[in-house]
Amino acid sequence: MCATPSNPAQRPRAADPCRNHADGFHAVRKRRAETGESDRKMKKTTRFLSALAALLFLGACSAEPGVQHEFDETRYFQQVTAKMSLEHGYLRLDYTLGVPNQSMTFLLKNQDVSVVSVDEWYMNETDNIRLYYAFCEPGKSGELKDEDWMLAWPDAKPGEEARRKSHPRRSSLVLQPNNSAVLDVPLSFLEHVEPPRRKARYTVALYARIALNTLQTKSEVFEIPVFPKTKDIEIE
Repeated sequence: MCATPSNPAQRPRAADPCRNHADGFHAVRKRRAETGESDRKMKKTTRFLSALAALLFLGACSAEPGVQHEFDETRYFQQVTAKMSLEHGYLRLDYTLGVPNQSMTFLLKNQDVSVVSVDEWYMNETDNIRLYYAFCEPGKSGELKDEDWMLAWPDAKPGEEARRKSHPRRSSLVLQPNNSAVLDVPLSFLEHVEPPRRKARYTVALYARIALNTLQTKSEVFEIPVFPKTKDIEIE
């Protein structure tokens, strides 16, 4: 039989439920305080990073007076070094002055042995090409001077060039070896152009070039017959 200590101080003290409750309460408050402090630090860090990102974004988008910053600059596109060619397609024999909705097909061909990607390519395909024309005598297109050539496409519509530059929509053109992209170019100049003199048949020299900074390719100069809308008598 176990002896009970005569000294009350040596007797085991019973647990105080009120004290245990207070200790637990203080521990919970301490944990909450620590958690709250951690949350406040996290919120401060998040706000700081958000403000820093906003400042960086505004700095990148702002522009000095007279200077335009664009992410669409051609320096971000890879230069095309592959062998490419630009050739005209089927040529009609009934091109006519004063008639709308006439067109001509050009083929941009990959003549290299590897796949070619033209990253600067515009989604509106006629924005990728320029067409030039000049009236001449049959077989005399080689005698034309630089100042004889006129822009046939695109049309000189007010604001058209500004629209193309300010809202460029691009989609990379990928060509397998020996494959071609077909470009249907309007010949809208034939509807309004005034020939140098009235004839029963005209000869118009043409050539086209790709209008991209990362791809310099142009076609050979070629000639097409063009007829007046009405049967005019040739005037020498």
